[in-house]
Amino acid sequence: MIDSDFNIADYCAEADECELILSFCQLVDTMIKDIQHLEAECVRTRYQLSKHLEEPEDLYYRSNILSGLRTPYYDSLAYQMYMAIYYDGGDPLSFREWTSAINRLAKGFEDDRF
Repeated sequence: MIDSDFNIADYCAEADECELILSFCQLVDTMIKDIQHLEAECVRTRYQLSKHLEEPEDLYYRSNILSGLRTPYYDSLAYQMYMAIYYDGGDPLSFREWTSAINRLAKGFEDDRF
């Protein structure tokens, strides 16, 4: 996960080791997994709720099932560092595996990975 060429001094001149940064990134990674789980549960619940609505509200509700789930984090310097260290600059909330899974959940197909 951590790039072997990573040098904490490149990011923080006062740091003499990366233990704190590594711990921070591990915490953020755990929090991202929690966010994914909570978003998946929200989508599952919204889908189940839509089954109890009448037309056309049910179709409208399902078409907006993914709206308003999260705030983008990519503008945060801390999140950028986390992505650089853990995912070579990629955003785990934008990876195909995640977006495909959440879109399938929005259509009622179960995915127990999240």
